[in-house]
Amino acid sequence: MQKVEDVSGAVVQKVSAAIYSWQEHPVQATAEPSRGIVSRPDASTMASVERSAVPAVPTSAEPPKTLRTGPAASTMASVERSAVPALPTSAERPKTLGKAPDVPTGALFGVGDRLKAVFYERVDVEEDKWGGASSALHGILQRPELSGEYIVQEDGTISVPLLGSIPVANRSTQQVQADLAESFNQLLGRKGLVNILPLERPPIYVLGPVKNPGSFKYAAGMTILHAIALAGGLDRAESEPWQKIEAVRETQKRSGAIDTMLKLLARAAVLKAERDGTAPKISRQLLELAGATEAANLVNEQSDRRKAVATARKDRERATMRALEAAKQDVAAYARMESFDELIKLRQERVNSMRTLVDRKVLSMTVMDQIQSELSDAQQRRQDARNQYASAKQRLAWLESEVLRTRADLRNDLEVEIETTESQIAANVRELNASEGVLYTLPVTRAQFAKDANSATYQIVRQSAAGPVSIESDGMTLLQPGDLVNISVGASEPREPAGSPVPTLPLTGESLPASRTPSDGLGTSLLENGIQQ
Repeated sequence: MQKVEDVSGAVVQKVSAAIYSWQEHPVQATAEPSRGIVSRPDASTMASVERSAVPAVPTSAEPPKTLRTGPAASTMASVERSAVPALPTSAERPKTLGKAPDVPTGALFGVGDRLKAVFYERVDVEEDKWGGASSALHGILQRPELSGEYIVQEDGTISVPLLGSIPVANRSTQQVQADLAESFNQLLGRKGLVNILPLERPPIYVLGPVKNPGSFKYAAGMTILHAIALAGGLDRAESEPWQKIEAVRETQKRSGAIDTMLKLLARAAVLKAERDGTAPKISRQLLELAGATEAANLVNEQSDRRKAVATARKDRERATMRALEAAKQDVAAYARMESFDELIKLRQERVNSMRTLVDRKVLSMTVMDQIQSELSDAQQRRQDARNQYASAKQRLAWLESEVLRTRADLRNDLEVEIETTESQIAANVRELNASEGVLYTLPVTRAQFAKDANSATYQIVRQSAAGPVSIESDGMTLLQPGDLVNISVGASEPREPAGSPVPTLPLTGESLPASRTPSDGLGTSLLENGIQQ
């Protein structure tokens, strides 16, 4: 009895080892049946153990038989049948070897995935010479001409020799295994087994202010925060000394550009008011940059500077207007010729009457000459008046044209000054944007250009059937293979147009945020604390 128990334990150990070996190496699951003739009880037991290690499938007609060459053969056979677990028949076995262990249930393949497919074929081996006539062993052989590594192409398929293109994208491991097995069966007319092992998914990419931007291996269930952790976290490293010096230099340049631009904006407001003849109006850009009080002070300062020019212009206009008024009065005065005409008429009549008296020798020629001289004097006075009237009209016309020319020159001068001022504003805006672009690239000042330096926004660029799409996220979105994560720190980064590495600032309608005014002490804080960090 003790000997039977020992033999039973040995049988169980060998059967377990054989099953484990068959599960680990399916290609070698078929074993040669023992051909030796056993004449002792121990040999009979070993022969039974060898046959039990083979995944034999008993037929429905009769149970498997064992060789009876020793006295304990019957006992060993019963022990063998009780120790070896029953194996399913070929009709009951599944067509696949199981799903991939490192892909979670529901995970789908995508374009760019690299996978390994191993094909097996079930074949019948020759009849067991030592068994019954109706027993047959089934074996599994690998098909190396079909097995190998495949990459999912852009059309979502893999190209398998003999089988052709098999759709893989957006399909699970079980679905792909079933399609491959079905194609194998249809092509070869034999039952096949397919094992699929995902090897590599397309990496995810991290871009932005992180310590190690680049590509990283994808893992199922990965979120944006996991990707940031792989990239070393957000870049909080201290700047190098040269970066701090450059930050101080650019900050001073930026502060000077802002001061100059404030004065230019105030000057433009005063010039436009002077051109239009209205009170100066503070622009929205100046209000946002300097605030209401500071903007009013700047406008008043520029108005005071323009007072001397405006006073001289007004004095010139008043003098011209006085001369114009005098010329009008002269024209009006010289235009009154009726008195001269009446005087000449009277004297002409007197001359005519006196000539009759002279002809009658009532009056002498001396009196006639005197009367004739008075007539000539009146005619000369009328001619002089006419000449003065013409001169007055010419002077009036010249003064009127001078007034128009003065006003046109003044307006033209104002337009030129306004245009020059706006050009200077545009130049200062470009200089300011360039300085801010440099400052934003330096870690020591990057956080000062954001309303909330600890706030981060995330953008996912994902490939789709229609092309790349952009997805805004809060950091908890599950990533897919091939995603690009763009990280932006701060809620108010400088805007960057497409294709331009330098942020731009519009001249009208939009201006710097209030947090970028000269009163924020950015230059002073950098000078006092930047280099000491």
